[in-house]
Amino acid sequence: MVNLRYHIVSIAAVFLALAIGLALGSTFVDSVLVSNLESRVDHLQADTEEAIDRRAEAEAARDEAEAAREEALASVDAARSERFEVEDLVRPYLPQGRLSGTTTLIVAPESTDTDAVVAIRARLAVTDTQLGGVLRLSDDLRLYDPEVRQRIAEAFSLAGDSRNAVRRALRFLVPQALLRPSEAGSSRALDADVNAITDAGALDGFSRGFLLAPRTRTALTLLRDLGLVTHDGTGAVALHLLGGEGLRLVVVTDAAAAGLNEDFVFDLLMVIADNGYPGSGVIVEVPALDAAGIGYGAVLERVRSDPLLAASFSSVDGVDTFSGDLALLVALEDLPEIRHFSSVDPAHGLGPS
Repeated sequence: MVNLRYHIVSIAAVFLALAIGLALGSTFVDSVLVSNLESRVDHLQADTEEAIDRRAEAEAARDEAEAAREEALASVDAARSERFEVEDLVRPYLPQGRLSGTTTLIVAPESTDTDAVVAIRARLAVTDTQLGGVLRLSDDLRLYDPEVRQRIAEAFSLAGDSRNAVRRALRFLVPQALLRPSEAGSSRALDADVNAITDAGALDGFSRGFLLAPRTRTALTLLRDLGLVTHDGTGAVALHLLGGEGLRLVVVTDAAAAGLNEDFVFDLLMVIADNGYPGSGVIVEVPALDAAGIGYGAVLERVRSDPLLAASFSSVDGVDTFSGDLALLVALEDLPEIRHFSSVDPAHGLGPS
């Protein structure tokens, strides 16, 4: 016979075990859950504090940036005020309205920094001088290439194409085309160059003056057609119309063009001075491209060491600075009086040579 009491006790034991298990399990789960929640809260608290710190740093950086901005604006205002004071001081000396009646032609080797040449042209454009454009010179004008000499001799109908003959012809023709266009090519002024140009027909139309040659044909246009010069005449006087006593030359060159300077540029300027036209231009030195200032100052030193050049042409460097820019304008205005300005050589300032 089944003992009822035994079954009751067994059932009670089962329920008691379940109760104990549920109690223990619930306590363990609650502990793990609480631990996880506390960990999350700690992380959130740390993230919040970090975000607060970052916000504080950002606000501090913003305040510093705002302070720096205010300081920069104050500095700009001070610089602007100082610039206006300087401009007011020097404005009476600027050649605005005092270069009228002149034509200014920029002459530069092709290798010379284009940006520097363009900047000088832009500066001249706001004066009252008439722009003659930019005449860029090829290094072939050194005349060492026989083919180049032959092409020049054929174009100008020269009797010979030796370097000496071609050089002497150009020494005669180019200065006259620039400064005495009405006489350019006239055989009456050949003088010592007669050995290079041996007969009346040697220079074709040039030897007989412009009356027998097209008016658009000059020594400069022929050199352009030969590819030995280029002329940027945009908004300027056409190449064949350039020339005359009102012409002012701004020769822009650098130490890297020393060969062309010696073989053509300085030689041409000396002839101009010898022909009775000293004070007709300004020689400007700019830094050589890709030379990091190597040789800078050599052009001015060369010009000033030559008695004829130093006495016949003004010279300026540092035209990318306010003082150099002003010096160029003053030097142009004061022509034919000669002035020399150097930011390289402290012994030279803007003043008579």
